[in-house]
Amino acid sequence: MTIVLTLLLYCTAAILCYAWIAFPLLLLITTRSTCHAPRHTRHAPRAEGNAPRLTPLTPHLVILLAAFNEADVIAARIANLASIDYPHDRLRVLIGTDGCTDNTSARAREAAAATAWIEVIEFDQNRGKVAVLRDLVERASRHEPLATGTLLVFTDANTHFRTDALRMLARHFADPGVGGVCGRLLFTGSGSHAEQSYWNLENTLKARESTLDSCLGANGAIYALRRECFWANIPANTIVDDFVIGMKVREAGYRMLYDPDAVAEEEVPAVQDEWRRRIRIGSGDYQAAWLCRRCLHPRFGPFAWCFWSHKILRWFTPHLSLAVIASAAWLACRQPAADRPAALLARAVCLGATAILAAAIMGRLSRRLACSGAVWTLCRGLDHFVTMQAALLLGFARACRGNLSGAWARTPREPS
Repeated sequence: MTIVLTLLLYCTAAILCYAWIAFPLLLLITTRSTCHAPRHTRHAPRAEGNAPRLTPLTPHLVILLAAFNEADVIAARIANLASIDYPHDRLRVLIGTDGCTDNTSARAREAAAATAWIEVIEFDQNRGKVAVLRDLVERASRHEPLATGTLLVFTDANTHFRTDALRMLARHFADPGVGGVCGRLLFTGSGSHAEQSYWNLENTLKARESTLDSCLGANGAIYALRRECFWANIPANTIVDDFVIGMKVREAGYRMLYDPDAVAEEEVPAVQDEWRRRIRIGSGDYQAAWLCRRCLHPRFGPFAWCFWSHKILRWFTPHLSLAVIASAAWLACRQPAADRPAALLARAVCLGATAILAAAIMGRLSRRLACSGAVWTLCRGLDHFVTMQAALLLGFARACRGNLSGAWARTPREPS
């Protein structure tokens, strides 16, 4: 028993250190120099050596937006789209309202009335975001210019594009090997600083992974696809649809790029609503792991490595953490010889876990007391991390029960 738990302690601790420390460092080192294009893409490698061809392009674009009970923001969103810096004769916007119980549809029609290329489609029955997007894509496919290379652009109702965002997305499609481009989402407002910091780290990793091969998934706030790269058979109950759709681009043999210059902005999620949102996203993560399992095959090379390291291992961090803490606690109690490496590691893990939990509790309290300072910021960051892991664990339980729903779960945002 002791040998088994010792091996479990070493293995789980090593995996956690790799996922959260070694992998980001390896990714930064690997992408420090220019990387070659992936060998398993459907189309030819990029021209001009390894540099992307950023030819100014203005292809026809169809912006697709699914909305549910967004009456407070839909008019501002339509105004934002109407003011975008892109030739309006090459632009079309389809807004699908999904059985809204407020006056989202009426406000959307009123805001779009003066703009001929913005169309509001009202769906009477509430079916969820994915069902609406599939219908909008089908409707866009019947649009005549689609045969000439029209791109699909996906976004959300509470998002605002910067004026040049569409041009930044479109320029990458001069390369026939590029199937999709994901823009950068910036959070605004006075919500969780820990959430913003974590998101900034994710954006950094996404940029490096895009340089190495393809970014993992997309961001629902701002991404563009070739029509043939949209996965028409995506299940209606898919929760993290943007991630799954982006992964399917790479699975089809194209690249999914990340462009930090294509910027969208959103208000940061309200702190009090992080918990519910994280559990739902957590259940969707495990669902996405199954839907995108083919991308874990070694034939995808660096992309599969990033998927395993950045996503799969992190999604199972709570499971690994419980295993390492349980084995460490048993060994700490049963191994009196403190000079043995396993006993020393076990005690260090127990002390570290206790310290992290205590700091997380202090971080939660500091939010209510509005404490400031570097120490309190660190504690709030640890609170955010622990909350994420607990939500993932509950999300895993929900995913195991099955019957996941793609129904809407709106998240309130902090006011600016």
